[in-house]
Amino acid sequence: MVKNMPIISASIDQETLSELNSLCKSLSFSGRSEAIRAGIHSLAAENKSAEKLAGEIKAVLLLVHEEKAEKSASCLAHEFGDVVSTHIHANLKRGKCLEIFVLDGEAIRIRALFKAAKGSGKMEYVRLVVP
Repeated sequence: MVKNMPIISASIDQETLSELNSLCKSLSFSGRSEAIRAGIHSLAAENKSAEKLAGEIKAVLLLVHEEKAEKSASCLAHEFGDVVSTHIHANLKRGKCLEIFVLDGEAIRIRALFKAAKGSGKMEYVRLVVP
């Protein structure tokens, strides 16, 4: 362990713990802390990349969520209708859904949609793709 590093405590469910342990093993992390730090760095890089977007852009937003969060995804599509040119919904296995938003418009609005999806707490996977 690196000296003078603050220690934090976090609660996660058993499924997430299993995923963390699998990641540690498959990606050869020395421990959970290293994997969590890598995840935070990845999330920060993704956020910085989104912050740099400017002007009129085209992008795709991918969301995966539980079926019970379908209303949240639909609300996002309506709230950001000014930049959502196409919205595709697909049922996946085991009660999961995929939402594909084809976006076209002001970067500030697309960033706001991305942040709303990320911050909702109801999406298991959120990925903004900007060509």
